Amino acid sequence: MLNLHHALYQQGRNTFQLDSTEKADIIFIANNSTGVAGAQAKSILEAVYNEYYDACPKVDGTAGYKSSSIINPNELGKAHGLNISVKPNPAKQWAAFYYTLPEDKSKTTITITNATGSTIETLEVSEQHGQKLWDTRKVKPGTYIYTIRTDGYSQSGKIVISK
Repeated sequence: MLNLHHALYQQGRNTFQLDSTEKADIIFIANNSTGVAGAQAKSILEAVYNEYYDACPKVDGTAGYKSSSIINPNELGKAHGLNISVKPNPAKQWAAFYYTLPEDKSKTTITITNATGSTIETLEVSEQHGQKLWDTRKVKPGTYIYTIRTDGYSQSGKIVISK
């Protein structure tokens, strides 16, 4: 591709003025190169000669359409300024949730659910960041999920109650 660009420049021509041999060379590069040269060749063929190439990756039959990277909702929430943690964990008599909300938010709730998804407690939050205490003395020992949500984002974690 570099040689072709150099030759065109020296002769005062552009990609619209390729001869049949040069066009054949570009077609060969487009079909056989997966690097920059292949991308350039495909671009010339698409822009100048209306010959389009699909950009579908070649995969074997086992890959399917699934991606190996999964978006973690907790990381997405953190990226938008939402964060929560709990101490002590495991807890016996009480637990302190430390939270931060996105800059423009100051109200939400922390929902605590049991293993079956039933809501055990809902704690109101009325500041952008702070601490919210949860009295666990009347809660059965076990593992619980706490979740804070705002603007479609959420942060969750597990807390263990032991007696």
